[in-house]
Amino acid sequence: EYRQSLMTLIGANFGPMAATVDGEIPWDDARMAGWGKDLKAVSGLSAMRGFPAGSEGGHAKPEIWDNLADFQKKMESMQLEIAKMGDAAMGGDREAIKAQVAATGKSCKACHDDYKAKD
Repeated sequence: EYRQSLMTLIGANFGPMAATVDGEIPWDDARMAGWGKDLKAVSGLSAMRGFPAGSEGGHAKPEIWDNLADFQKKMESMQLEIAKMGDAAMGGDREAIKAQVAATGKSCKACHDDYKAKD
């Protein structure tokens, strides 16, 4: 439940940010800053707490626990990038926001490609 809740919070904030950058949602600096503030707060939560031994299943591939050091490194990278995303969004520089959306998305994809079971 913890990991699903954490990922839901990340997606609920990052998803509309990426959609805004892609032009799917009209750009609103105040909304972007709000999503960024919430995303920054979420970045301070322990992602690894959601992946204790014995919690295999759901969207989590068993490879997580076989390659725990690599997984942890990717999770730390993701948390760093979402913190930077929060800072960029609150800073209001649209070009910086666009660049950070790309970097954050890349860090999420790196983990999903290797460790998230497909729906």
